[in-house]
Formats: sequence, structure tokens, C-alpha cells
Amino acid sequence: MRHSIVGRTYYARRLEAQIDGLYAKQPSTLNAEQWKCMVEWTRNLHGNSLIAFQTSTGEIAAFESRISERLSGNVDGTTIEWIWDEYAVICPGGENYQRFRIMLNESLVALKSPVLLEPPTIDQENGR
Repeated sequence: MRHSIVGRTYYARRLEAQIDGLYAKQPSTLNAEQWKCMVEWTRNLHGNSLIAFQTSTGEIAAFESRISERLSGNVDGTTIEWIWDEYAVICPGGENYQRFRIMLNESLVALKSPVLLEPPTIDQENGR
């Protein structure tokens, strides 16, 4: 199982459950709507970018382990940004999805959030 699409799907579902667990870990620096916005955009990031065949089972298992470790402690807006950064590294879909940081930030501005994500970096050579 650990070396098949079934194994990668297993870890992807574990990641999704960990992201869903963020709803209950709202930091005191953000109100409920601001935190919900950040978590929902991160859930979209996961669902739309972690394409199992773009990563090996070992890569996604290690990724899930890093996320699990990071989320075991206190979380805040920097944790969300770290997750987005990690998705950009783990697979091409995660890298491509970084363009939605702008929309996430627009939503957070509308909610008067004190925390925004850093804008995506643009690779001038590749146009990304």
C-alpha cells in the first residue's frame, strides 16, 4: 500500500483531516471569521493542488509527517503561511496554486485581519 496510489491517497486524506483540525485551533490573534477564511483557503489549496500522482508515496508521507509535527503545537497565521509554502515545494500543483494567496489576502483584508500571507514569489525565468 505504501508505494501505490492507495498509499498516496491515504496520506492525502490524513493531511486533509489535519487541515480540518485547524478549525478548532483558532489563535487569539484572529477572530472566528478571519481564521475560518484562512483554514478554508488552505483546505482548497490541499484539495486542488495535492495531486497524488505528482508526488511519490515517500514524499507525501514525509510531508504529512512534517505537517503533523508542526500542527501538534500552537498554530497561528504563520502556520498557515508555512503550510502554503510546503505545498509549493511538494508538488507542481501546490506551486501553481500559490497565485491564490492574493485572493486569500483580499478576503482577509475585507475581514480586517491583522495577518496576511506574504505574496507569492515570482520566478522571472519561468513566468511563475
